[in-house]
Amino acid sequence: MGIYKKILVAIDLSEESWHTLSEAVKIIRNKDTWAVITTVAPQYTGDLGLVLGDFQKTMFKPYEDLISRAKNYLAEERILAKFVLEEGEPFERIVDLAYAENCDLIVMGKTGSGMQRLLLGSTAARVIGYSPVDVLIVPFKSRVAWNKILVPLDLSSFSEKAYNKALKLAKDYQSELFLFSVIDLPVEALAESPQLYERIGEKVGKVLKEYAEKAMEEGVKTQVDITEGDPVEKILSFAEEKGISLLVMGSYGKTGLKRLLMGSVTEKVISLGDRPVLVVKN
Repeated sequence: MGIYKKILVAIDLSEESWHTLSEAVKIIRNKDTWAVITTVAPQYTGDLGLVLGDFQKTMFKPYEDLISRAKNYLAEERILAKFVLEEGEPFERIVDLAYAENCDLIVMGKTGSGMQRLLLGSTAARVIGYSPVDVLIVPFKSRVAWNKILVPLDLSSFSEKAYNKALKLAKDYQSELFLFSVIDLPVEALAESPQLYERIGEKVGKVLKEYAEKAMEEGVKTQVDITEGDPVEKILSFAEEKGISLLVMGSYGKTGLKRLLMGSVTEKVISLGDRPVLVVKN
Protein backbone atom coordinates (compact mmCIF):
# COMPACT_ATOMS: atom_id res chain seq x y z
CA MET A 1 0.00 0.00 0.00
CA GLY A 2 1.33 3.48 -0.90
CA ILE A 3 1.59 6.63 1.20
CA TYR A 4 -2.13 7.26 0.72
CA LYS A 5 -4.28 4.72 2.53
CA LYS A 6 -7.79 5.93 1.69
CA ILE A 7 -8.73 8.09 -1.30
CA LEU A 8 -11.90 10.11 -1.81
CA VAL A 9 -12.79 10.59 -5.48
CA ALA A 10 -15.32 13.36 -6.16
CA ILE A 11 -17.21 13.15 -9.46
CA ASP A 12 -20.06 15.02 -11.11
CA LEU A 13 -22.29 14.60 -14.15
CA SER A 14 -19.69 15.68 -16.72
CA GLU A 15 -17.72 13.27 -18.90
CA GLU A 16 -14.62 15.23 -17.87
CA SER A 17 -15.29 14.10 -14.31
CA TRP A 18 -15.59 10.49 -15.48
CA HIS A 19 -12.07 10.85 -16.84
CA THR A 20 -10.97 11.77 -13.29
CA LEU A 21 -12.48 8.55 -11.96
CA SER A 22 -10.74 6.44 -14.58
CA GLU A 23 -7.40 8.02 -13.68
CA ALA A 24 -8.04 7.63 -9.94
CA VAL A 25 -8.58 3.91 -10.54
CA LYS A 26 -4.91 3.68 -11.54
CA ILE A 27 -3.84 4.94 -8.11
CA ILE A 28 -6.30 2.74 -6.27
CA ARG A 29 -5.34 -0.43 -8.16
CA ASN A 30 -1.59 0.23 -8.22
CA LYS A 31 -1.25 0.58 -4.45
CA ASP A 32 -4.23 -1.47 -3.26
CA THR A 33 -5.74 1.64 -1.66
CA TRP A 34 -9.17 1.96 -0.03
CA ALA A 35 -11.54 4.20 -1.99
CA VAL A 36 -14.65 6.28 -1.42
CA ILE A 37 -16.52 7.56 -4.49
CA THR A 38 -18.90 10.47 -4.04
CA THR A 39 -21.09 12.84 -5.99
CA VAL A 40 -23.10 15.74 -4.60
CA ALA A 41 -26.62 16.52 -5.77
CA PRO A 42 -27.81 20.13 -5.46
CA GLN A 43 -30.10 20.91 -2.57
CA TYR A 44 -33.44 22.42 -3.53
CA THR A 45 -33.99 25.48 -1.35
CA GLY A 46 -37.38 26.55 -2.65
CA ASP A 47 -40.82 25.70 -1.31
CA LEU A 48 -41.34 22.00 -1.98
CA GLY A 49 -45.03 22.53 -1.36
CA LEU A 50 -45.17 24.50 -4.59
CA VAL A 51 -43.47 21.78 -6.62
CA LEU A 52 -45.70 19.35 -8.49
CA GLY A 53 -45.04 15.63 -8.81
CA ASP A 54 -41.79 13.87 -8.00
CA PHE A 55 -39.57 16.91 -8.55
CA GLN A 56 -37.03 15.98 -5.88
CA LYS A 57 -36.82 12.40 -7.12
CA THR A 58 -36.34 13.63 -10.67
CA MET A 59 -33.62 16.03 -9.55
CA PHE A 60 -31.76 13.23 -7.77
CA LYS A 61 -32.07 10.62 -10.50
CA PRO A 62 -29.04 11.71 -12.63
CA TYR A 63 -26.82 11.53 -9.53
CA GLU A 64 -28.22 8.14 -8.52
CA ASP A 65 -27.56 6.93 -12.07
CA LEU A 66 -24.00 8.29 -11.86
CA ILE A 67 -23.35 6.35 -8.65
CA SER A 68 -24.77 3.20 -10.26
CA ARG A 69 -22.54 3.72 -13.29
CA ALA A 70 -19.52 4.18 -11.03
CA LYS A 71 -20.38 1.01 -9.09
CA ASN A 72 -20.59 -0.99 -12.32
CA TYR A 73 -17.32 0.48 -13.60
CA LEU A 74 -15.35 -0.33 -10.45
CA ALA A 75 -16.92 -3.80 -10.31
CA GLU A 76 -15.63 -4.41 -13.83
CA GLU A 77 -12.21 -3.21 -12.66
CA ARG A 78 -12.51 -5.53 -9.62
CA ILE A 79 -12.05 -2.67 -7.18
CA LEU A 80 -13.93 -2.51 -3.90
CA ALA A 81 -15.13 0.95 -2.88
CA LYS A 82 -17.71 2.75 -0.80
CA PHE A 83 -20.18 4.89 -2.77
CA VAL A 84 -21.79 7.95 -1.21
CA LEU A 85 -24.48 10.20 -2.71
CA GLU A 86 -24.50 13.52 -0.87
CA GLU A 87 -26.81 16.51 -1.08
CA GLY A 88 -25.95 20.18 -0.56
CA GLU A 89 -23.05 22.52 -1.24
CA PRO A 90 -20.48 20.36 -3.10
CA PHE A 91 -17.29 21.63 -1.48
CA GLU A 92 -18.76 21.37 2.04
CA ARG A 93 -20.03 17.83 1.52
CA ILE A 94 -16.75 16.70 -0.06
CA VAL A 95 -14.62 18.12 2.75
CA ASP A 96 -16.97 16.81 5.44
CA LEU A 97 -16.90 13.36 3.87
CA ALA A 98 -13.09 13.38 3.79
CA TYR A 99 -13.17 14.06 7.54
CA ALA A 100 -15.86 11.48 8.27
CA GLU A 101 -14.23 8.70 6.24
CA ASN A 102 -10.72 9.51 7.45
CA CYS A 103 -9.45 9.90 3.88
CA ASP A 104 -5.92 11.18 3.30
CA LEU A 105 -6.29 12.23 -0.35
CA ILE A 106 -9.08 13.86 -2.38
CA VAL A 107 -9.03 13.43 -6.16
CA MET A 108 -10.97 15.88 -8.33
CA GLY A 109 -11.14 16.94 -11.95
CA LYS A 110 -10.71 20.26 -13.69
CA THR A 111 -12.53 21.10 -16.89
CA GLY A 112 -10.49 22.88 -19.54
CA SER A 113 -7.97 25.57 -18.60
CA GLY A 114 -7.85 29.26 -17.89
CA MET A 115 -8.35 31.35 -14.81
CA GLN A 116 -12.11 31.32 -15.23
CA ARG A 117 -12.06 27.62 -14.33
CA LEU A 118 -10.75 28.11 -10.81
CA LEU A 119 -12.02 31.42 -9.50
CA LEU A 120 -13.91 32.25 -6.32
CA GLY A 121 -16.89 29.96 -6.01
CA SER A 122 -15.52 26.98 -7.91
CA THR A 123 -15.79 23.65 -6.14
CA ALA A 124 -12.16 22.67 -6.77
CA ALA A 125 -10.76 25.90 -5.32
CA ARG A 126 -12.90 25.70 -2.21
CA VAL A 127 -12.14 22.05 -1.61
CA ILE A 128 -8.42 22.81 -1.80
CA GLY A 129 -8.87 25.76 0.53
CA TYR A 130 -10.80 23.92 3.23
CA SER A 131 -9.50 20.38 2.84
CA PRO A 132 -7.58 18.91 5.79
CA VAL A 133 -5.80 16.51 3.41
CA ASP A 134 -3.91 16.60 0.14
CA VAL A 135 -5.87 17.27 -3.05
CA LEU A 136 -4.97 15.91 -6.48
CA ILE A 137 -6.40 17.93 -9.39
CA VAL A 138 -6.60 15.98 -12.65
CA PRO A 139 -7.21 18.12 -15.77
CA PHE A 140 -9.36 16.65 -18.52
CA LYS A 141 -7.37 14.45 -20.93
CA SER A 142 -4.32 14.42 -18.63
CA ARG A 143 -2.87 11.17 -17.36
CA VAL A 144 -1.87 10.43 -13.78
CA ALA A 145 1.72 9.17 -13.77
CA TRP A 146 4.65 9.35 -11.39
CA ASN A 147 7.77 8.94 -13.50
CA LYS A 148 8.76 12.63 -13.39
CA ILE A 149 7.76 14.73 -10.38
CA LEU A 150 8.30 18.50 -10.30
CA VAL A 151 8.40 20.44 -7.03
CA PRO A 152 8.41 24.25 -7.39
CA LEU A 153 10.13 25.62 -4.27
CA ASP A 154 10.10 29.10 -2.72
CA LEU A 155 11.88 28.23 0.56
CA SER A 156 8.70 28.59 2.60
CA SER A 157 7.57 25.98 5.10
CA PHE A 158 4.70 25.19 2.74
CA SER A 159 6.99 24.29 -0.15
CA GLU A 160 9.15 22.28 2.26
CA LYS A 161 6.08 20.16 3.05
CA ALA A 162 5.55 19.72 -0.69
CA TYR A 163 9.17 18.60 -1.07
CA ASN A 164 8.85 16.06 1.73
CA LYS A 165 5.69 14.59 0.22
CA ALA A 166 7.22 14.55 -3.28
CA LEU A 167 10.27 12.73 -1.94
CA LYS A 168 8.06 10.04 -0.38
CA LEU A 169 6.18 9.66 -3.67
CA ALA A 170 9.41 9.51 -5.68
CA LYS A 171 10.74 6.74 -3.43
CA ASP A 172 7.44 4.87 -3.54
CA TYR A 173 7.09 5.04 -7.32
CA GLN A 174 10.81 5.12 -8.22
CA SER A 175 10.34 8.52 -9.86
CA GLU A 176 12.79 11.13 -11.06
CA LEU A 177 12.55 14.28 -8.92
CA PHE A 178 12.92 17.82 -10.27
CA LEU A 179 13.54 20.63 -7.76
CA PHE A 180 12.79 23.99 -9.35
CA SER A 181 12.90 27.54 -8.03
CA VAL A 182 12.07 30.82 -9.75
CA ILE A 183 13.54 34.06 -8.43
CA ASP A 184 11.05 36.83 -9.06
CA LEU A 185 12.30 40.23 -7.89
CA PRO A 186 10.77 43.67 -8.55
CA VAL A 187 12.80 45.89 -10.84
CA GLU A 188 12.85 48.53 -8.11
CA ALA A 189 14.52 46.16 -5.67
CA LEU A 190 17.22 45.25 -8.16
CA ALA A 191 17.79 48.91 -8.96
CA GLU A 192 18.42 49.69 -5.30
CA SER A 193 20.51 46.58 -4.66
CA PRO A 194 22.01 45.01 -7.81
CA GLN A 195 23.58 42.26 -5.69
CA LEU A 196 20.20 41.13 -4.36
CA TYR A 197 19.60 38.57 -7.08
CA GLU A 198 22.99 36.99 -6.55
CA ARG A 199 22.51 36.80 -2.76
CA ILE A 200 19.07 35.24 -3.07
CA GLY A 201 20.33 32.89 -5.75
CA GLU A 202 23.08 31.65 -3.45
CA LYS A 203 20.62 31.08 -0.62
CA VAL A 204 18.16 29.25 -2.87
CA GLY A 205 20.93 27.21 -4.42
CA LYS A 206 22.23 26.12 -1.02
CA VAL A 207 18.79 24.92 0.14
CA LEU A 208 17.99 23.10 -3.11
CA LYS A 209 21.41 21.43 -3.02
CA GLU A 210 20.65 20.14 0.49
CA TYR A 211 17.26 18.86 -0.68
CA ALA A 212 18.84 17.17 -3.69
CA GLU A 213 21.56 15.52 -1.61
CA LYS A 214 18.97 14.17 0.82
CA ALA A 215 16.90 12.76 -2.06
CA MET A 216 19.89 11.15 -3.74
CA GLU A 217 21.01 9.61 -0.43
CA GLU A 218 17.60 7.92 -0.38
CA GLY A 219 18.10 6.59 -3.90
CA VAL A 220 16.03 9.15 -5.82
CA LYS A 221 17.45 10.56 -9.06
CA THR A 222 17.23 14.33 -8.64
CA GLN A 223 17.75 17.42 -10.79
CA VAL A 224 18.01 21.02 -9.56
CA ASP A 225 17.15 24.07 -11.67
CA ILE A 226 17.01 27.75 -10.69
CA THR A 227 15.87 30.53 -13.00
CA GLU A 228 14.38 34.02 -12.89
CA GLY A 229 11.17 35.51 -14.23
CA ASP A 230 7.46 35.02 -13.77
CA PRO A 231 7.00 31.93 -11.54
CA VAL A 232 3.84 30.61 -13.21
CA GLU A 233 5.18 31.02 -16.73
CA LYS A 234 8.51 29.43 -15.84
CA ILE A 235 6.96 26.51 -13.96
CA LEU A 236 4.58 25.67 -16.80
CA SER A 237 7.26 25.97 -19.50
CA PHE A 238 9.69 23.85 -17.47
CA ALA A 239 7.03 21.18 -16.97
CA GLU A 240 6.42 21.11 -20.72
CA GLU A 241 10.13 21.03 -21.58
CA LYS A 242 10.94 18.17 -19.20
CA GLY A 243 7.79 16.13 -19.82
CA ILE A 244 6.75 16.35 -16.18
CA SER A 245 3.98 13.92 -15.21
CA LEU A 246 3.03 15.42 -11.81
CA LEU A 247 3.53 18.75 -10.06
CA VAL A 248 3.62 18.78 -6.26
CA MET A 249 2.93 22.17 -4.70
CA GLY A 250 2.18 23.72 -1.33
CA SER A 251 -0.88 25.64 -0.16
CA TYR A 252 -0.49 28.85 1.79
CA GLY A 253 -2.26 30.27 4.82
CA LYS A 254 -4.11 28.70 7.72
CA THR A 255 -6.54 26.94 5.40
CA GLY A 256 -4.91 27.91 2.14
CA LEU A 257 -8.16 29.50 0.98
CA LYS A 258 -7.29 33.20 0.95
CA ARG A 259 -4.05 32.75 -0.95
CA LEU A 260 -5.48 30.06 -3.17
CA LEU A 261 -8.35 32.24 -4.32
CA MET A 262 -6.37 35.46 -4.64
CA GLY A 263 -3.69 34.94 -7.23
CA SER A 264 -1.28 32.45 -5.65
CA VAL A 265 1.19 30.65 -7.87
CA THR A 266 -0.43 27.31 -7.02
CA GLU A 267 -3.85 28.52 -8.15
CA LYS A 268 -2.54 29.88 -11.43
CA VAL A 269 -0.53 26.75 -12.20
CA ILE A 270 -3.64 24.62 -11.63
CA SER A 271 -5.80 26.98 -13.66
CA LEU A 272 -3.52 27.44 -16.64
CA GLY A 273 -1.75 24.10 -16.70
CA ASP A 274 -2.69 20.81 -18.32
CA ARG A 275 -0.92 18.40 -15.96
CA PRO A 276 -2.05 16.83 -12.67
CA VAL A 277 -1.17 18.90 -9.61
CA LEU A 278 -0.96 17.51 -6.09
CA VAL A 279 -1.62 20.25 -3.52
CA VAL A 280 -0.02 19.24 -0.22
CA LYS A 281 -2.02 20.15 2.86
CA ASN A 282 -0.61 17.96 5.65
